[in-house]
Amino acid sequence: MPASNNVFQRNANTSLVAQLIWKQGGLSRVDISRTLQLNKSTVSNIISYLMDIGLVNEGEHREAASQGGRKPIELTIARDFGCVFGFDLQPSHYRSVIMSVDGSVLWEVKGTKRQISFESFVLSVVDEALNAHSGIQIPILAMAFSIPGQINAKEGTIIYSYPFGLRDYHLKDFLKTRYDYPIFIENDANCAAWLDLHSTLGHDFSSNAVSVVADFHEESKRNDSVVGIGAGFGVIIDGNVYHGSHDSAGEFCSITWNRGNPNQSGLSAELLKKTIDDREALSEWMVDTFSSLVPFFAIMDFKTVVLHGNPFEDGAWTRKVLEERVPQFMGVLEKIGCDLVIESKDESVSAKGAAYMYLHDLYSVPGLEDDMSDRRTWCDIVEFLQFQKEEGRG
Repeated sequence: MPASNNVFQRNANTSLVAQLIWKQGGLSRVDISRTLQLNKSTVSNIISYLMDIGLVNEGEHREAASQGGRKPIELTIARDFGCVFGFDLQPSHYRSVIMSVDGSVLWEVKGTKRQISFESFVLSVVDEALNAHSGIQIPILAMAFSIPGQINAKEGTIIYSYPFGLRDYHLKDFLKTRYDYPIFIENDANCAAWLDLHSTLGHDFSSNAVSVVADFHEESKRNDSVVGIGAGFGVIIDGNVYHGSHDSAGEFCSITWNRGNPNQSGLSAELLKKTIDDREALSEWMVDTFSSLVPFFAIMDFKTVVLHGNPFEDGAWTRKVLEERVPQFMGVLEKIGCDLVIESKDESVSAKGAAYMYLHDLYSVPGLEDDMSDRRTWCDIVEFLQFQKEEGRG
């Protein structure tokens, strides 16, 4: 119907403008009109609306064009419009961030929560963030969670998480009984991919890339059933994180893996436990892992591969091992023109990526095939934020 089409088009254009300001910032109304090929009056009306709801601020006046005229005004996303909580939950530790809608990190923390149930773990981490948020005074838009394992992001379900020993667990439903915020659940490596898409790759929505997240499992020193190291792979295709046919894209098995092995490779548990403090063992794990990726990279023709996590902390040593012991992997990167980026210093990569996952959704342009019943319009978001302010929550 025409009315519905008009509402859809208005929401789509509003998202287009908001997304462009978020991605680039410092643009004027004329820049936006020219880039999006929208009528100037349409852009002006949308900017007026976005300023009225508090999402966009006017900034500095830029120099006028050589032919004269009024100086254009730069537009930016307002930091205090709203924020999103990002959580990365692992059996041995957690990372939490509060991120504003412009991508600024307002608060972050890391810690451990051992010998408690998974549900108690989740609630304690969320409550810690809520306590921290009480001093920020910016309304909450959503909570986003990074979990290791096979995740149905659409349903908010943990299909299977070997690290947590969970299967078919409805985490979103559990959280919705306690919190009235939108809840997002995603695999930890996929969350790193969302971060890379918007940070390392600079909002390049045409990107084809892989985010590798590796981590030492310190608890393996105390628990024989825990593997000493693991890795996940977030796959970005044409600017979107790829989930696969069964929500298990990125769940890695090396070429030495055998049927029935709960680990990712056929390497011995003894060797995997040594990787934490034995560089020779870590080198063997890298050889097993990256030699397994050669056919995958040759076929997929990625532009960038980003390595995250403590196992890659010494970037120079990591490159040396790959060059000397896995030359076929480095060779295929050179053959297809794929850049190797090592970003191992940030321990909160998946927590920040979880927050970016929500921001990507917030600014994304709705498609005709989208289920609009599960998607909030800008009017819905403003109403929800106003409700929080009236309750004194932001």
